[in-house]
Amino acid sequence: MFKLKSSQSLYFLISYILNSMNNWVFKFIAPLVLYSETKSLQMMTISYGLLFTPNIIAPPVANLLENRLAKKASLLILNLIGLLLCLFSYTYFEINFNNLVFFMVVFLLSSILILYQTIIHSTLKEILPHKEDMEEMSRKIAFVDSLFPAIGPIIGATILSYLGYSNVFIIIGVIYVVSMFILTKINIGLRVKTTGEHFILKTIKGFKLIKDNLFVNYLLRRFFFSNIALHGFQSILTYFLIERFNLTDIQLGLFFAISTVGLIIGVRIGRIIYKNNVNKWHLISITGIICALCLICIPIANNIYIASIAWSVVMLLSAINLIVFYTERQTHYHQDEVVSVISASYMIIYSAIPFGSAVSYILSRYMQSNDAMITLGTYLLIVSIYFLYEALRSTKIKDEIDVS
Repeated sequence: MFKLKSSQSLYFLISYILNSMNNWVFKFIAPLVLYSETKSLQMMTISYGLLFTPNIIAPPVANLLENRLAKKASLLILNLIGLLLCLFSYTYFEINFNNLVFFMVVFLLSSILILYQTIIHSTLKEILPHKEDMEEMSRKIAFVDSLFPAIGPIIGATILSYLGYSNVFIIIGVIYVVSMFILTKINIGLRVKTTGEHFILKTIKGFKLIKDNLFVNYLLRRFFFSNIALHGFQSILTYFLIERFNLTDIQLGLFFAISTVGLIIGVRIGRIIYKNNVNKWHLISITGIICALCLICIPIANNIYIASIAWSVVMLLSAINLIVFYTERQTHYHQDEVVSVISASYMIIYSAIPFGSAVSYILSRYMQSNDAMITLGTYLLIVSIYFLYEALRSTKIKDEIDVS
């Protein structure tokens, strides 16, 4: 029995690792492919938006699939579609490159990758029903989630440098074949999920719950408006680094890998901060202001090391914000309300990504990349100052209510 449980844990973890690797390698490579083919900043901003927009549609589509197909069947079908898409992409892009076709591939493959990750998360309790086993696996998943944003760019850069981008699709396709084989070994139930509350109804309920909670409402408004700047900035950053510092693919991969160290440190600092009696309103506001100053610093400072440190600080502060958000989201609501709040909060946060890409696309048409980045950083600074004012006002009102 123990051996069976151990093998199931291993199969699940390998499957999760393979999908995460595909996900982060592809996210790094796609904008670079467009740069090599078009040298166009506008095309890169579009690809960035298409890479992350599937995060918005994944929850309702996953909910739809769960109500019509068994989870194991859904995962196998997603892998099969991904494999066929990779074979098509390799064949097509070996012969010809077309922007529109590449955009379609980026969107479809990104959708498959995020859908797979969404659905396989929901199988964890079924595969490992015991709380201790599930908690142990959750820690391993958290490690994988923090590892691949760091090593994904390095793996992607290495593949791109030595094999060329069309061969990337063959490698991802081979990984899909391995993933399908591993999935056949995992004991996931074949029954279709009984229809519960519809995703749209859950999301509407979540919006109402968020609106009624002063601090969570504040957090999500702050994250939405700041994410427009952050994701818009990030969609330009790769182009800027190549043009300003003439970075190779490997050097670019190292830049993003180093910055992920800030993310890992930020998670640890965030946990320490959260255990102490820190004013969360002020913390969230101040991190936004510091983050904005770092964004402005990157295009102004003509130094790759300063840019690397500044972007690492941005990642560190983002991690602290996420710790606050995830914790507050769990503690402010009853267990039966959390799912609805999660659904609504993801819709709010991820919807900022296409907005950010659209803004950066418009800016890049009329400005140089460094001017567009300064504009986005300035916008974030203004937004952060406003939310600091709102935080000070809200905490003052709250203190007056507590006193009375």
